[in-house]
Amino acid sequence: MAKWLLVGRHRGDEHPLWSGYVWRNELADTFVEVVAVPWLAGSVPGTPVLTAWLRGLGAHIGKGVWVESYWLPETDLVTLEDAATVNRGCVLQTHLFHDRILRTDTVVLREGATLGPGGIVLPGSEVGARTTLGPASLVMAGESVPDDTRWLGNPIESWRS
Repeated sequence: MAKWLLVGRHRGDEHPLWSGYVWRNELADTFVEVVAVPWLAGSVPGTPVLTAWLRGLGAHIGKGVWVESYWLPETDLVTLEDAATVNRGCVLQTHLFHDRILRTDTVVLREGATLGPGGIVLPGSEVGARTTLGPASLVMAGESVPDDTRWLGNPIESWRS
């Protein structure tokens, strides 16, 4: 409820560091980390309860999606298509600060995409359908990872057997 009262629906945009929006967004995030995670989200990873909670915050989540992480900072900017997998400790980072400007953008995992444990996807990125990103991998801002491929590393590179 704090998220909807403080910031409403997130959009891809730019905001000065010292703007009211940034402070309200940080306050909403604090509610998530200090109240919602210890009392709910942290104890239900990989369950329909976590998925329902993230949808309630505005995330676009398809059917059969496995989500073990609550780290979707601006949930409205996240799309997880059918059968996507987000493992434990992953961050779908929808904002970055650069030159005292908060820039927000979307993160999309296409149908059947998998983000390995501890993986990070930065704003403006799209992970292709049926693509696998290995553990602790980093998709840089604005990257488009092709369908039906496997990637690993920080930043990602082609995953060779």
